[in-house]
Amino acid sequence: MSLCTIRFLHYPPCEFGATSIEQIDMPTRIGEHTDFGCYTFLLLGEHGAEGLQIKPIEGGEIGGISGGEEGGWIDVVVPPNGAIINTGALMARWTNDEWRATAHRVIVPSELVAGRERFSIAFFVDPDKDAMVEVHDKFCRDGKPKRYEPITSSDYLTSKLQEMMSPKTKT
Repeated sequence: MSLCTIRFLHYPPCEFGATSIEQIDMPTRIGEHTDFGCYTFLLLGEHGAEGLQIKPIEGGEIGGISGGEEGGWIDVVVPPNGAIINTGALMARWTNDEWRATAHRVIVPSELVAGRERFSIAFFVDPDKDAMVEVHDKFCRDGKPKRYEPITSSDYLTSKLQEMMSPKTKT
């Protein structure tokens, strides 16, 4: 578990300027993404999961334009000082997408929420850097093909970080 990390997250108060009641254009504190690793423990503060939303996705990666998809978002309901667990993209690889990565984002749903700070602690659980991540045979029964090639945890993390840092091209 040499690649595990913990992050103390602070979202300061921000402007509120929703342009639609469907929450398509809601201000965001962090746009849509999936976590790279196996899973993430997210410990929440006194206001629970205010603004945290999840969306089912097809595989281990997010789809569409980050943060701009219409529909499909579900508000996360967790009591104050509660916790949730998100599955990550490496878990999706190991399970051949039977356990999919949790696409999530944090929106600012109201002026009240915009005026408050948001705190959380994220503990990202990843395998050792040299661990080989490959689809487990259990998830390839009945002739189901493996969707992913084997890769070390470190190589996968490096590729995802490089992907994030690469300039985006519009098609």
